[in-house]
Amino acid sequence: MSEKLIDCTKFCGIMNRAIRIAGGAAAFARLHDIPVQAVRDTQNLRAYSPDVVSALGLVMVMRYPLASDPSQLASPQSVQEKLNNFIREQKTQRIAAQVFGIHESHLSNIQNGLRGFSPVLSILGFGLPVRRFYLKKVEANG
Repeated sequence: MSEKLIDCTKFCGIMNRAIRIAGGAAAFARLHDIPVQAVRDTQNLRAYSPDVVSALGLVMVMRYPLASDPSQLASPQSVQEKLNNFIREQKTQRIAAQVFGIHESHLSNIQNGLRGFSPVLSILGFGLPVRRFYLKKVEANG
């Protein structure tokens, strides 16, 4: 992905500035028709409300740091591709599941997007997911 990713520290700066300019969390919530608690929970980092993130003109994504170079982040599609290649190299899903130390039905659920990647990340060379943001693309009216 070619977008410039924003880390959580910069996200907090953007959010706090927008809330301050609006006149506080309640005013920001009214301005964007968002529940005040969603704004407060996002500001306190208890939860990341999609409505608050969107009101800031951002999109939230999850990325996976490479174990060899944590500054390099991979998309979920890259992790999925590496998982599929790993399973092909092992010849069967059952053998691959044994390498990961999980049941083959669990591995199948991971492949089909029904479960997260956590059990397979370290063997594939990835770290735990990190939250990042990027600016929403603005469509030109015309």
